[in-house]
Amino acid sequence: MKRLLPLLLLSLLPLLPLHARSQKTRELSIEISINPAGDAVVHEHWDVDTGDEISEWYLVRKNLDNIRISGFRVYDGEEPLEDDGEWEVDRTREEKAGRYGIVHDADGLELCWGIGEPGDHLFHVRYVMERAVESLHDFDVLRLQVVSPGLASPPEHLRIRIQADQAQLDTASTHFWGFGFKGKSSVEDGAIVFESSEALDPDNYAVVLLRFVKGLFDSPTVLDIDFQEVLDQAMEGAFFGEKKEKDPVGTAIALILTALAMYFLFIRPFVRAFRKAFLKLGFKPKEAPWFRDVPFAGDLQMADYIQSRSKSKPESGGLPLAMILRLVRLGCLGVTREAEGATVLSFTDRNLDQASPAERELYEMLKEASGSDILLQDKEFSEWAKANEEKLYEWSTRMSTEGAEALGNQHFLDLKKFSLTPKGRTEAMHLFGLKNFLSDFTLLDVREAAETTLWQEYMVYGALFGITDRVARQLKDIDPALFKKTFNCDYNDYTSVVAASQTMARTMDSAVRNVASHLGTDVSAVSGTGGSISLGGGGGFHGGGFGGGGR
Repeated sequence: MKRLLPLLLLSLLPLLPLHARSQKTRELSIEISINPAGDAVVHEHWDVDTGDEISEWYLVRKNLDNIRISGFRVYDGEEPLEDDGEWEVDRTREEKAGRYGIVHDADGLELCWGIGEPGDHLFHVRYVMERAVESLHDFDVLRLQVVSPGLASPPEHLRIRIQADQAQLDTASTHFWGFGFKGKSSVEDGAIVFESSEALDPDNYAVVLLRFVKGLFDSPTVLDIDFQEVLDQAMEGAFFGEKKEKDPVGTAIALILTALAMYFLFIRPFVRAFRKAFLKLGFKPKEAPWFRDVPFAGDLQMADYIQSRSKSKPESGGLPLAMILRLVRLGCLGVTREAEGATVLSFTDRNLDQASPAERELYEMLKEASGSDILLQDKEFSEWAKANEEKLYEWSTRMSTEGAEALGNQHFLDLKKFSLTPKGRTEAMHLFGLKNFLSDFTLLDVREAAETTLWQEYMVYGALFGITDRVARQLKDIDPALFKKTFNCDYNDYTSVVAASQTMARTMDSAVRNVASHLGTDVSAVSGTGGSISLGGGGGFHGGGFGGGGR
């Protein structure tokens, strides 16, 4: 019996399973270059250990819609593989070695290639996604799933870089969102970059959504929709922020806040002021020569954008304060003193057609806050703002986007290069020249230097520059009668209105921070200007599907 046992074990040895090395993807780097026709030229670099059990690698590219894939090539290191045409999956490793091909089906295709000898490989894959950019009513868009869920070996590190052949991409021309894995997105050297912060698992995926201003691409794919429809679909299930442990009641409140915020935040695309992007003016603002007229044809959003992109540190809340004073100047808002002596804003509804759309929106919010007596009393706006933070958030963060787009449309700003045009540089110099004039005009005898209407605009721009108190005080000291004629109220009433308006402007700024804090949200990510990548969401993409990797 003792002799038979070793013989029995030896006979069973061939039946025992041997440990096989599993496949592993150490690094996946994807580079996408978009040409003027809207075609995406894709280079994928797969740093892998194929393991011992597979014969080929493949990528799933389905849900293509109007996209056509061409120019497929594969390299193993520097060695080009041979095109096999229509790929046959049911072959041996030896039969597939050194070859690549495509599997077509009703839903799209699979890009396949043989792994050759098992072990470490650096595969370089190239193909073109023709007509990848779609032209919408208001913007152009790229929406691709570049890494599918269900990968046999998800990458330990993922980096996606997207650039345009003919232009530098930045937050002035491009908004961008990433979905499906943990990581960050940013602008780097004129390109949009998405990068993982930890290894992906089989449930993860990578969807990129880019929104471009019109004019960068001339894509033949035209869709009869607005970008908002695309964004709404992508944002279903998205959350840009860190998950925190919460009690059930807190979780329920957060979900309600998230639903409310998503409704309000994405009524229209917006950006939060591009705080780290500065324009090169070509001159020093403090050295701009005096200018005594209104720059940018009185458009406060364009003026505010130029000022906020310079390094002149504009007053926080200057834009809403300037708009309120513009509404007072137009007669839309009145200055009323109540019986007990308090100064309040009244709503006349006059001359609203002379106000800009953004100014009219602000007027309606102020009026809504004023209550049944239609008089905006002390603290009423603050109380209203607590219940309407999302509305204020959406309005205030949208102002910068509209300012940039208006500058681009009127050829003051080259959105492709994010630089001022010669025409824009001249008008920017006028803007800072007006600021210097208003700061210094007591040095001159200016009692008859301007009409009443222009003096009113001086007050408006003083608010934008953060010097309205100084301008008002100087005008009052020079000519009290001219001051009262300018604003139909005396200096004390005017300063009361300014003080109340400054409080309202600060409330708006606080609302932006509060909404982001309630949601635990990366504000810049939600607005499409970089930041966190959402683990969920990203619906409506093209390309991708399910599966891929080694088989």
